[in-house]
Amino acid sequence: MSAASTRPTAAEGLSPELAERFGPLLAEISAGAVGRERDRELPWAAVRSLREAGFGALRLPREAGGSGLGLADFFALLVELARADSNLPQLWRGHIAFVEHVLSLPAGESKERWLERLAAGEIVGNAQSEPGGSAFWRPETRIERSGEGWVVEGRKFYSTGSIFADWIYTSGADGEDHVSALVRADGSGVERIDDWDGFGQRLTGSGTTIFERAAAEEVTVHPRGERPSTTQNAVFQLVLLATLAGIGQRALDEALDFVRGRSRSAFTARVAVPSEDPQVHQVLGELAGLVLAARSSVQAVARTLEEVRELEIAGSASAADVARAEVAVFTAQGVVVDLVLRATTDVFRVGGASATAEHRALDRHWRNARTVSSHNPEIFRAATVGKALLDGTSPHDQLAAAVAAQISQGVPA
Repeated sequence: MSAASTRPTAAEGLSPELAERFGPLLAEISAGAVGRERDRELPWAAVRSLREAGFGALRLPREAGGSGLGLADFFALLVELARADSNLPQLWRGHIAFVEHVLSLPAGESKERWLERLAAGEIVGNAQSEPGGSAFWRPETRIERSGEGWVVEGRKFYSTGSIFADWIYTSGADGEDHVSALVRADGSGVERIDDWDGFGQRLTGSGTTIFERAAAEEVTVHPRGERPSTTQNAVFQLVLLATLAGIGQRALDEALDFVRGRSRSAFTARVAVPSEDPQVHQVLGELAGLVLAARSSVQAVARTLEEVRELEIAGSASAADVARAEVAVFTAQGVVVDLVLRATTDVFRVGGASATAEHRALDRHWRNARTVSSHNPEIFRAATVGKALLDGTSPHDQLAAAVAAQISQGVPA
């Protein structure tokens, strides 16, 4: 990247093929990010462009109509997408995890059906959590048999990406059992509402989804919430960490542009031009270090996850392999959160009150980072890592114990 340009389209860390394929699209997405933020304009055009570019099928094998992209390369691209607009990786989060689920399915009609749908550009959203006091593992949403099929009845919140999706992956209860299912997003009995009221990540479509006897497909019953050990949690969390790293990089980009564009400094400064001020140089250098550490953490974890995912897709991953991936992701979580929150705060140290101008929207970086960081709070992940290192209890076994406690004790989340 040249000294005169800090645009997100530089696509650092991408292969030449990915940079050529997605660079222009990233530039287009980046150019409209501040305007969409200011006007609360959902990124319909960006999602459509990504769909048409085959973004949602990048991980599919070439013989299935995808690009056969490795997981580490995919997460490098995800960081760059977050750099352009941090709402986009998060709204694709459910889709990304579902693709990994499909890749792990055994050969058969279900896998072939979903590979075909995903290769055709269909998008899967997510609707799991509920408003109010119900715990995730004790949902009020019901997924029950009706005639020869299943129907979903309930209300979900944090339905990330579902507004933009063709399918919604959701969950509910059937008696004491936990049930997951897919529902046509535009089907009868489905209502999607853009009512997300968080102060950050406002354009992810993370609002309410209402199901009124909506027909369900691909139903899976998990007796009393029991689930096999997989990397799904690790995939979901690494998407958020990639989003954070991209936020940090964009904050640095805009800090550099801000300093280059200033012709005068504060009256207390010892150097009249900010771009020639060693103290400003120091702040920028510190920001660069924070961002590099965040990006490097994501890249390192992505490589570990890729190793385990290859085993998992081949059907040979052990519980220890899955635990290794989860511990890696959860260990990085607290570190990346701290690095990016500091970077998105320190960005204001390079200038005075003019840095707070609304047209710059520099505050969006901290708001977005804080909101992303509040998903799956890092204090719980850190505790999971600590226990795993101390006595060898895997994250999956710790989660299973928590689920059993919630179900048996009726503890609300």
